[in-house]
Amino acid sequence: MRAWSGSLFAGGLLGAWSFPWVVPLAALDRPLPDAELRSIAGIIREHSRPNGGKFTSGPAALAPLPFATPLKPVFALGPTLDIVPPGFFPETLGGTPISPTVWGAALVYGPMPENLPAPPQIPFRAAALATMRFRPLPLESGQGDYSFAWKIGKPHWLPK
Repeated sequence: MRAWSGSLFAGGLLGAWSFPWVVPLAALDRPLPDAELRSIAGIIREHSRPNGGKFTSGPAALAPLPFATPLKPVFALGPTLDIVPPGFFPETLGGTPISPTVWGAALVYGPMPENLPAPPQIPFRAAALATMRFRPLPLESGQGDYSFAWKIGKPHWLPK
């Protein structure tokens, strides 16, 4: 993912280093307690069992992020992941699901960039669930669109 983000940035995609390499699942009004995060990690692991507990990234896609405005939509760009079961969010998390589920490698304003190099197909079994706070940073100059702050909470590893 680091190499792919680097190739996106080298290709002129300014937002390639503006998003952590995480998979945003939902925008929530509150952080989730540890017990709930552990429970959700177990549900995600059970969803992966038919594939031997393995996840594999797919083609690139854009996932709209909740802090966008109608005049300036912002998206997480990255390879898709089938990481959660259908209908998972309304019953379990509340909030607003972020769909499609992508492994964030860049932030993009507007449509899918042209001539995008194909993302790597990365198979993995180890994964953790955590709460992430993410917000745009105000700039004194009023210029620039890729200044953000994020903080990732305590990881809850998916059980074996």
